[in-house]
Amino acid sequence: MAGVYEIRFFGTFSMQAPDGRDVTPRGSKARAVLALLAAAQDMRRGRRWLEGKLWSDRSQTQASGSLRQTLSQIRAALPDDETIFEASRLNVWLEPGRIRTDLDPAGGLPRADREMLEGLTVRDPEFTKWKADLIRRHAPPAEVSMAQIIRPRGSVGLVVRSAPAGEGPAAERITGQILADQVAKSLEERFSVVRFAWGDKMPADLLPDIEVRCDVAEDGGRAVAFLRVENGSDGRVMFSDYRSMAGPVTEMISAETVTGLAHSAAARILHRLPAMVPLDRPEAAAAGYGSLGMRKLAQFDKVSLQEANQFFRRAHEADGNGVYLAWQAYVRMAQLLETGHGSGPADREETDALITQALESAPDNALAISLVALTRIGLQHDPEAPADLAMQAMKFNQYNLFAQQTLALAHSTLGNPAEAYRLSIAARASEPDDDLSHLWDLFHTLICISAGKLDEARLAAPRASRAAPGFITPKRQLVVLCAHAGDIKGAQRYMRQIQALEPDFTLDRFLNDPAYPVPTLRRAGLISQLRKDELIG
Repeated sequence: MAGVYEIRFFGTFSMQAPDGRDVTPRGSKARAVLALLAAAQDMRRGRRWLEGKLWSDRSQTQASGSLRQTLSQIRAALPDDETIFEASRLNVWLEPGRIRTDLDPAGGLPRADREMLEGLTVRDPEFTKWKADLIRRHAPPAEVSMAQIIRPRGSVGLVVRSAPAGEGPAAERITGQILADQVAKSLEERFSVVRFAWGDKMPADLLPDIEVRCDVAEDGGRAVAFLRVENGSDGRVMFSDYRSMAGPVTEMISAETVTGLAHSAAARILHRLPAMVPLDRPEAAAAGYGSLGMRKLAQFDKVSLQEANQFFRRAHEADGNGVYLAWQAYVRMAQLLETGHGSGPADREETDALITQALESAPDNALAISLVALTRIGLQHDPEAPADLAMQAMKFNQYNLFAQQTLALAHSTLGNPAEAYRLSIAARASEPDDDLSHLWDLFHTLICISAGKLDEARLAAPRASRAAPGFITPKRQLVVLCAHAGDIKGAQRYMRQIQALEPDFTLDRFLNDPAYPVPTLRRAGLISQLRKDELIG
């Protein structure tokens, strides 16, 4: 296909074919490779050089494999007969004579009056440095401050700093600092953040957007931790909470205390950010869309899930954070399960693409990895893969509630009910405060069913059902749980509720269709024990 391709760096990175078609690859690393090539003087780079910019933390073997996959994504986005993009054993290149970019003032391609490479985020420090250097070289000097270099708009994020704990014994100060740092880390997993600890050197013109402080004290054998998160510009309190326990302060660094404080703070601050931070900043706008997506997801009905997917998509478009792709994948899985129908090839392909992109964009984000693992559990992929991902997420952040809950569910699907139950109980002890409390109740219900603790499952499942009336999955569990407890009227009541939400629901399908989404009940052998005539009454 002869003709000149256009590559734009100002605004959203894009590549346009001679006939006007958008041929920009979907993956962030694929777009990053094109940017790295198009910005080079001869539009050629060595394979090792590209690997060092995008996979600097990987082994050479891993980086080489990732680059090969990325090059395939680029080729797939271009016309089949196109030779504009080539690679050899040592190098990768674009054909310069057929490429025009808005980096070259003499090229005749007008520049958009926008930030460079908006939304193109790759979580690799080497790429971040390259991008900052590109901005320095091509943006007008008067428009580039130190803050933009350290935090290019749309690429790094809101500045979060954990402040020092108050005066007191060393054990209290250190414990407070650990708790504050973990809260900051949880914020980093929720939305785009650049994180500083107190004492880190920060540029003079880079003020913290959010400041986290946790004071810890011990009196009479009882330890208390008081957490306060403030708006860095004016000191307004964004979140405050406390935890207390019998024992020395050093024991507060327990999974329950840290997990509960960090999770609750991150969940609530996500919702308060839009009122605290100017929404003309891409990372703040993304957090705002993410907040709306979370509120819609929590309702779990058909319309709300559609809206949640749209909000998470807009969040990713705003600043390119891969965690929003992971949320999209999870929502797509929830949509498939809530309809009562298994996913078709197109649905699987779309969800798998989101999973791949999320892991590529956020490879060290415990929340994103956990959401991918939960998605794979829901789609009944290889049961070992979610467990591996959950363990990976725990290594990145052992205090992440999603990672803990995912690991528990993964053990349940692998046939380790006792370990699954132990982990679920530990996670529930953290007493998280968020929009998804009913989701934790559902997870515990499923784990209790696998562990044979049906009485406990009958306590957790109604809470999940009541909290979100449009949430079908807990109602499916309750049909069987009620029937096994001899409460046929209760089982019938939940069947009627399912029918109202799922018009094509039938008892035959529920009992006999292996594709109907009640895998935990089937694995536990509870479906096969039910009699249709009893449930009909």
